[in-house]
Amino acid sequence: MICMSNIKCALFDLDGTLVNTIDDLAGACNVLLEKYHFEKKWSIEDYTRFVGNGAKNLVMRAFDNTLDDETLNARYEEFKPLYDSMKLNNAHAYDGIKEQLDILKQRGIKLCVVTNKPNVAAVGMVEHIFGKDFFDVIIGCVDGVPVKPDPTTTLKALKMVGCKPFEAIFFGDSEVDVRTAKNANIEAVGCSWGFRSFETLFAENPSIIIDDPRYISKLV
Repeated sequence: MICMSNIKCALFDLDGTLVNTIDDLAGACNVLLEKYHFEKKWSIEDYTRFVGNGAKNLVMRAFDNTLDDETLNARYEEFKPLYDSMKLNNAHAYDGIKEQLDILKQRGIKLCVVTNKPNVAAVGMVEHIFGKDFFDVIIGCVDGVPVKPDPTTTLKALKMVGCKPFEAIFFGDSEVDVRTAKNANIEAVGCSWGFRSFETLFAENPSIIIDDPRYISKLV
């Protein structure tokens, strides 16, 4: 049971939770696939299944798991600046998200973004869509640092805002996010408006699943 009176920090996944990014993620992958004459074509629905474990895994899945480690690393290095150049072409906050975040800020809740998106792209996107310094902490993927569901980056965010796991709540749209929250001993809220189905989230046994952003402020 979520103890709302204890909550001092709300952590959010980015892709599929705060911002709908799937068109640009797919677009960047498709540019790479075309460049290397990879004939298999993926739908947007396919790409929603590919995301969640970081950009390197997205690239591997886009190439249908056919790349060796050396080639994958090279494609990943190409993907990062390519995606960064087009990350805002279609990306937009989900309806109601900004209003809910404003409510939390008015209550003095610390706001953090913890994502497996490359850090440069994550910071640039969040600051463009929500404004510079709107979030107290933004942590993306940095090479050499474990990605979610490892709790390293989540616990780092909590430390940066001076909060304990029992004082936090984690909102995310995927099984990766629910596992991350549990690994960090944080209450997990599944957000079913994103890239995974209700059934996928339910199977991970989060504290609660919400289907509309307007419920965020009801939990904090």
